[in-house]
Amino acid sequence: MFDNATDEAAHQLRHLGEILDPGTRQTLTEIGLGPGCRVTDIGAGAGTLTAWLADQVAPDGSVTAVDLDPRHITAGPTVTVRAGDIRNMELEGSQQVIVARLVLMHLPEREQVLTQLVQALAPGGVLVVADWDCTWRDMIRRSPSPRATQLIERFQDALLSYGESRGADMGWAKRAPEAMLRAGLVNVISRIESRSWCGGTGICLLHRSNSIQRERELLAAGMTAEDLAELREVLMDPELMLSGYLMHTTTGRRPIPA
Repeated sequence: MFDNATDEAAHQLRHLGEILDPGTRQTLTEIGLGPGCRVTDIGAGAGTLTAWLADQVAPDGSVTAVDLDPRHITAGPTVTVRAGDIRNMELEGSQQVIVARLVLMHLPEREQVLTQLVQALAPGGVLVVADWDCTWRDMIRRSPSPRATQLIERFQDALLSYGESRGADMGWAKRAPEAMLRAGLVNVISRIESRSWCGGTGICLLHRSNSIQRERELLAAGMTAEDLAELREVLMDPELMLSGYLMHTTTGRRPIPA
């Protein structure tokens, strides 16, 4: 849905990290990530999670960061950066942790990729799949006006329709636990969370950035340039309060042969 090479991409990726990294770090800490682990970060984006992972697995562990366009990710002594499409890549089959955040929901071949990720885990290794459930739309906690509510809803309709036209499944996150069980993982657990953000922070800044990146498609869907300018003002209004989409973070472990 988005392109890391655009002028706005760095802002968008930074907002994503600020919104999502705390929850992902908590999950990874709980599953036992630590020094010496071999980790792959799929769809590494800005590389903020990659950098944190590298700190956690140092000095003897390693992190491989994978992205279609990894220009924002910094390599290092324990960080290898790979550019490519995960649908067509082979991963070393000895990973102790694989993280795929906001990746599988965007891929029509998501279950095939899921199988490949499971095969790349070492016995006892953990797969972390995190995606938003964008079918949950009860996000407006407080709106400065009925017009603001209308603009936000129209924006969401247009943006999510565009994503679906690109192969995204906005409800995949709800089915991830079942898919991971079918793929042979055990101890599958899903955490579902969201939080609220006032205008000018968090999810509001992300929506504003998304409206800039996908302006052409939003205009094609019927929004006007005046609508988008007004929407961006609304998203900076401290009187606005939005919840983020529901984030489903699902973990599963590859069985250790008896």
